[in-house]
Amino acid sequence: MFGWNIKDYDIKLELSRCSNGVVYMAKYLPNQQYVTVKKYHLDRNDKQVTESIQDDIMAMRLFSHPNLHKFHTAFVNDSDLYVVSPLMCFGSCRDTIRNIFTTGFPEIFIALIMRDVLSGLEYLHRRGYVHRSIRASHILLNQTKAVLTGFRDCTSFISHGGRVTVLHQLPPNSIRSLNWLAPEVLEQNLIGYTEKSDIYSIGITCCELANGVEPFADSPPTFMFTEKIRGNVPTLLDRSTCPGVDEMIEIIATANKTDTTVAAETQQIYLQRMFSDEFHQFTEICMEKKPANRWPALKLLSHSFFKQCRHSSILDVTQRFGMQVSDYEELRDESLQLNKELNDLNLNDNNTWDWEFD
Repeated sequence: MFGWNIKDYDIKLELSRCSNGVVYMAKYLPNQQYVTVKKYHLDRNDKQVTESIQDDIMAMRLFSHPNLHKFHTAFVNDSDLYVVSPLMCFGSCRDTIRNIFTTGFPEIFIALIMRDVLSGLEYLHRRGYVHRSIRASHILLNQTKAVLTGFRDCTSFISHGGRVTVLHQLPPNSIRSLNWLAPEVLEQNLIGYTEKSDIYSIGITCCELANGVEPFADSPPTFMFTEKIRGNVPTLLDRSTCPGVDEMIEIIATANKTDTTVAAETQQIYLQRMFSDEFHQFTEICMEKKPANRWPALKLLSHSFFKQCRHSSILDVTQRFGMQVSDYEELRDESLQLNKELNDLNLNDNNTWDWEFD
């Protein structure tokens, strides 16, 4: 359905870039379908990064579930690798926090997103895989669903022709996911960890989505590790849990909003809302220190927290909060031409969305 000729892809916008490459929005001309095209600079990456990219692609090829991100095709042109994937118009949940919900998503939106994510995660766990990198930046959104991505740290319980009961090693790319990892993963002891470590990350991600800030963002790694080992975890910030202004300054420090005025304004927003008891209970179950006390993904899908999803959808919520998609035909960065070196060009100011590619 999607070809390997880069000239068949009409590159419209640069969405984001990182040290590994660039991600674009493009139209595939033969079928007029809009897609994302990730361009990796193979000649600029070391062997470890290249293997990480390969692991991500191989994992997506193994899975087939509506709530797990997939790719249409991958091909090499010159020394660059192109990966063509479905266009998720709102980017990641972290992008949506930064662009719209700066103090956190509404509860109904989180419930709808987590229902989709848990559905995909239950599929992974049933097949004997652990994701190991669940966080807001690895959940992508469009008008109708959420999908889980970021599979480069995903691993299987199948090893050397047999199935192991626990895992021990840290994920190879764990440095950026430490704040979301379960205490048993960080402890690195003989007991090891199982797929229940992903459930802990679900709870941390719920706090990230609800509060609009990365968990433990203001904490050094040693403090974060100690808190998790003690069983202390982040909480949903509402009128029943909101800290004082001084503590609020610390919480939002990583967003460069350290002045007292902004902290007080953010505190007032938290004080004006109240998350349901079901939501608080859901996150507490996910972040139980003992893995055995955490519910598996399938059981979590039956939690009363998801009752509110029965009469709503992601499309309803995005429309309610004015999350509209621009006319793709009107979007164009004229500086992006296929016969130019795309790596050295910048996006103009026409695009109102800020995506993070990671």
